Amino acid sequence: MTPGADVVEIAIKKYLFEDKDRHGNGRLYFRKRIERTKKFRKVRLRETPSTAEFHEEFAAALAGRPYGKAKDRPAPPPRIVANSLRWLIAEYYKRSAVFKSYDEETKAVRRNILTALCDEPEVEGSDRQIGDLPYNIPDGKIELLRDRKQGVFAANARLKAIRQLYKWAASTTPKLLPRNHAADIPLLPEPESDGHHTWSIEEIQRYIARHPAGTKAYLVLMLFLLTGQRISDVGKLGKQHIRRPEHVSELLRKTHAGRWLAFTQHKNRKRAPVSLVIPMLPMLERVIELSPCGSLTFIETEFGKPHTTKGLGNWFADQCVLADVPGRARPAQGWRDHRRGERRDAIPADVDLRLENARASGALYQEGPSAVDGRRVDAPYWLRPDREQK
Repeated sequence: MTPGADVVEIAIKKYLFEDKDRHGNGRLYFRKRIERTKKFRKVRLRETPSTAEFHEEFAAALAGRPYGKAKDRPAPPPRIVANSLRWLIAEYYKRSAVFKSYDEETKAVRRNILTALCDEPEVEGSDRQIGDLPYNIPDGKIELLRDRKQGVFAANARLKAIRQLYKWAASTTPKLLPRNHAADIPLLPEPESDGHHTWSIEEIQRYIARHPAGTKAYLVLMLFLLTGQRISDVGKLGKQHIRRPEHVSELLRKTHAGRWLAFTQHKNRKRAPVSLVIPMLPMLERVIELSPCGSLTFIETEFGKPHTTKGLGNWFADQCVLADVPGRARPAQGWRDHRRGERRDAIPADVDLRLENARASGALYQEGPSAVDGRRVDAPYWLRPDREQK
């Protein structure tokens, strides 16, 4: 050992502390007094003393940062070259007011798309990445980048992200691009689809047989059916959205004498928010009373926290698999079809989810600049009082 190494080892020993656990095994700690206190900070050291790894671990403990082995550490962020695509994207994140106005989920999706684009090799097998190229990508190359993605929806999502990036770049002062030429690249035509499967009465009955009243799964289904709302709204509904009759307009009380749910729909809540007031039907009141509800939202995770939209969707899909019904169906949309009377003949007389209750649950009222005193706005034709029910 060299003299310099001896000095280092002596300096290190000043901070080392060794004791034994209840099994008699020796344990080595980094130990240093916290300034202006009588307390010590202790950090377990697990690497073999006098090795390079031990010195790295000791240096991390001395600096007060977590230690990870080189192979476990995340790769350093890529180097940003001035005027490259990666540089333009970083500027977009920092300077774009539109991007900053997005909610966190939308920001994360946009970042994932643009990061994946930057990390792609220029050509297969090349070490040079797309993000290192000049940001003013020609039209033909943008089209090529669009077509590189597998799947129409993924390809169009990439093109839309590039369009928004270039739209911002063309609006800066001074302009980073003369114009948004990515807008000239067409989106790929999306394949025709019948959409999500809509549940039949038999499938609803099969689900309820597997998940009876009093279970969380039953509560989720009833919230879908008796409010007619999207999963992004159902997962956020809670006691704070309940309004007593005296807190709504007289017009609404004439329609429904009980309590109401007042909330702003999650979809388009920033671009074009829609605030709704919908009746809490007697059946929904009973379901909530008998079900395990959370403190902030009716539906909570096993850890007592609200579900994310994707988390609730995955959890509900698992319950559908247990009940042997389509796991990615849309029960709320399917029930709206029944309310329209399209399958009225298929509803047995003894079904607990009565058609009239479900029909009433769609009596939506909109509040906001386009409404006056909570009057009905854009109610579906089958719910309008001046229309004869078909």
